[in-house]
Amino acid sequence: MEFSIELYETPDGRPVVEEELEAIENSVPVLHDLLITGMNKLRRREYHRPPLCDALGGGLFELRVGHKDIARAAWFFQAGQHIIVVRCFVKKSQKMPRAELDLAHKRMSEYLSRRRAGGA
Repeated sequence: MEFSIELYETPDGRPVVEEELEAIENSVPVLHDLLITGMNKLRRREYHRPPLCDALGGGLFELRVGHKDIARAAWFFQAGQHIIVVRCFVKKSQKMPRAELDLAHKRMSEYLSRRRAGGA
């Protein structure tokens, strides 16, 4: 059984991760293509480990693509073999920027709160 991939949306339905991917596509198309390919690989469990993925802590993981130019997607597991992608961005350094990690955790918490409350 494969995992399904869902792109995070804000509580009011704004597709922010889709918008982030579009911005990457417009600025660095090759990284966009690598992110999409990487997300498709996430459907299979054998790719949930380095070098493609690594744990960020607190239930978050990162999808890592690129060599000189680097892009990341932050994601987490949801019950029923679902993966929720909460943030996509181009990195300027090897280390995960604190602001990016904080935003990903905030989005994950908000998503999980909505699910517990019975929302979508």
